[in-house]
Amino acid sequence: MEEQGAAGGGIGSPEGEGAESTLQMAVTVFRKLKDLDCPFLNGLYVSELSTIQELLCSPSKYRLEILEWMCVRICPSLQDKFSVLKGTQAEGKIQEMVKLGHELMLCGPDEQDLVKGFACAQRQLHFMDQMLDVIQNLCTSYPTCSSVEQHFGDTKEKNESLLGDLLSDPHLQSLLSPESDLLPVDIEHILDQKLTTTFSHRPGVTLEAEEEKQVAELARQLQESASKLLELQAECFPQHKEGAAVVAGDLNTLEQRLRLVVSDFHQLILAFLQVYDDELGECCQRPGLQLHPCGPIIQAVYHTLTSCSQLLKAVMDVTDNSMRTENMAARQHNESICWGSNSSSVMSLATKMQELSQQYKLFSENLKKGPA
Repeated sequence: MEEQGAAGGGIGSPEGEGAESTLQMAVTVFRKLKDLDCPFLNGLYVSELSTIQELLCSPSKYRLEILEWMCVRICPSLQDKFSVLKGTQAEGKIQEMVKLGHELMLCGPDEQDLVKGFACAQRQLHFMDQMLDVIQNLCTSYPTCSSVEQHFGDTKEKNESLLGDLLSDPHLQSLLSPESDLLPVDIEHILDQKLTTTFSHRPGVTLEAEEEKQVAELARQLQESASKLLELQAECFPQHKEGAAVVAGDLNTLEQRLRLVVSDFHQLILAFLQVYDDELGECCQRPGLQLHPCGPIIQAVYHTLTSCSQLLKAVMDVTDNSMRTENMAARQHNESICWGSNSSSVMSLATKMQELSQQYKLFSENLKKGPA
């Protein structure tokens, strides 16, 4: 009921769009807190948007307790630290909250004003909204576990049991040091021949000595493998090491950071799919362009006109060359040319051709008559 009143209190408000969006964000954060059963909201009835914003964004002990509850929901190991830090040690709690927000990539390492309530209201609400989203993701990811810490404990026990079965398996040693050769018989025979031939050409080195070296090398490698397995066992089973302890808070923080990254990536994929369905889908499903039926005809006419233009250009070049040839021939036909060393033999080409023709006729007639 109070949520409906809060939602209806902002209708017709004369404030600007920025202030109105801040009020709506405050209402969203308030609803998420009630959906997650925040114990500090039990019995609280608020009907004004400005009151909700003041409750979530103004510095107060009540607001700090809500943030402390949110941090404990995300990382249960902080409950022990917060129980130790009491009274005047509120600054230590704020530092732990800022540290958790920085590890979750929600704020900077020095943004203590964001937790204290001195930062911008919109920035505070955005920070709280992101933390509530992380809590909701944890609730949906572990619906069957009573807490995140229990889930980590169960996973750790399963991994330790699996690794213990592997290391205690009697077949492990036989796999590391097999009694029989794993090579096929034919290949083993070929390798033995090659080894015998190789060692036979080495003076002073016998096959037995080389085999002893190989056995020593294999023994050294087997010891190194066994030591590595012991180190792996010590890392996976810290209870076997004296004084070893695992900080559950670091494991929880790492898990939360990984889950936050996966959650952000999932939201980006959903946003892309929504944009694709709303805007990009129509463009991608648009049918291809259809060419006009006259397209091939226009293309053929274009090629024909291009060929005709090239032919006309060739005809113009031939005409120009013909005119130049005729002009040159006309000039030579009327121009007087000296045809010998004698200056009297200056005549035109046509006159010279007529003279040569007459001489040829006289020469032909003389040949026909013969000697007198």
